[in-house]
Amino acid sequence: MEEYKTKESIMQIVPHSGKMSLLDRVIDYDFEKLEIHTEVDIVPGSMFFDKDLGGIPVWIGFEYMAQSISALSGLYGKTKGQEPKIGFIMSVNNFTANKPLFPENSIAKIFVKQTMRMDNVVTFDGNISLDGNIVATAVINTIEMDDPKTVLEK
Repeated sequence: MEEYKTKESIMQIVPHSGKMSLLDRVIDYDFEKLEIHTEVDIVPGSMFFDKDLGGIPVWIGFEYMAQSISALSGLYGKTKGQEPKIGFIMSVNNFTANKPLFPENSIAKIFVKQTMRMDNVVTFDGNISLDGNIVATAVINTIEMDDPKTVLEK
C-alpha cells in the first residue's frame, strides 16, 4: 500500500490544490470494503480555521468527508492508470453533529464507506471522530464525471 502522509502526495489523488487541499493523511483504505480512513490536523493556518472560535466549525466536516471520498476514488483510479475523476456532491443528507467545532490542535479522523452505486451516482456513509468519539455523521450522494466540462457547458 502506497503511503499518502502529506498534502503534496494527497494532491496526486484528490483534484484539489493549495488551501482547498484539506486532508493531511490517508491512514488506510480497502477497495473490497469500499472504505477509507483519513485525517485532518486542526491547526491555525488551516483553511476554515477561526481563531475567535478556537477551531474549525464542525459543518466543514462534510467537505472532509467529500475529499475523503475523492481520495478513495483517486486511489482506485490510480490502480487503473487513470487521473483522479472529478466528482460533485449532489446532496448531504442527515448531517448530524454533537459538537460545534473541531478544536485547535485536535485531529479529525474521517471514515467514509460506499454504500450504493448506480452507474456514476454513488452514495457514501461518513463519520468524523475526535479522541475516539464520533462527533459528526452524514450520508453523501455524489456523481462522478469523466468529463465535467461537457455537462457544465449544457
